Amino acid sequence: MSLQGPKRFQKQSAGLVWRRAALMYLPLMALSMVATRFQVVAPLALTSGVQPVTRAFLVGAQNVTHAYTTLVDDRDLSARYSTLRQQNDVLRQRNELLQREVSRLRQVTQITATQAPSVVGIAQVTAVDPSPLLSRLTINKGSAQGLRLRMPVTVPAGLIGQVVEVTSGNAVVLALVDPESRVGVTLARNKGGRGLAFGAPPDRMKAQFSLGVDVKVGDEIVTSSLGGVFPVGIKVGTVERVLPLGPNDVNRQVIVKPAVDVNVVEDVTVLGGL
Repeated sequence: MSLQGPKRFQKQSAGLVWRRAALMYLPLMALSMVATRFQVVAPLALTSGVQPVTRAFLVGAQNVTHAYTTLVDDRDLSARYSTLRQQNDVLRQRNELLQREVSRLRQVTQITATQAPSVVGIAQVTAVDPSPLLSRLTINKGSAQGLRLRMPVTVPAGLIGQVVEVTSGNAVVLALVDPESRVGVTLARNKGGRGLAFGAPPDRMKAQFSLGVDVKVGDEIVTSSLGGVFPVGIKVGTVERVLPLGPNDVNRQVIVKPAVDVNVVEDVTVLGGL
């Protein structure tokens, strides 16, 4: 059997396919050219009416974007402000601690220069006896920090009192205005006329001198060597009133205003015992 028959048939089929494709393609191309040539243009009135709406949508989108950006920025600024405020609070607390420490060091320096060189340390007042008849302070230093009974307690303005009770971490200070307090005193202006001052609740002291001592209102009273507890020359107070002499009095008595109000003291300096 000859092979020329099937080959001729294949060629005829391929030609038929191409002719059909050309017949379909040419009408479509013509339709495309016509549609492009005669494309409908929207009227000017229609575009003018649509343009404001389009612009409004664009402006609205821009406003929404701006509002979102502002909200995010404000949130970031708020978080940063909160962080900075916390850091500022920490720095303020540190600054207050440093200032207090500087104040304590100045207190020690001043007391060392003007009252006594034997400073044991500075303690903080943690409690005040609520009784109106007693005047005693609790401080946050004790035997573990070297405190012992009868150690003097003072501040730059003047004498506070002496230690009367000691535990490992705390101590009780008997203030000058307590009725059990006793301290040897003298007049600062002439370094003479020894006397004895004792507490006169709620906030004064009473001192007695021999009749030969010329005590006047306004005289400054300082510690003397009497009793052997306090260093000499620490300010105790000021004579507020000289009491009249009675017919049987052998001593002159005066009312003394303490140099220090123990109710407002925060830090005290403990001196080494004599």
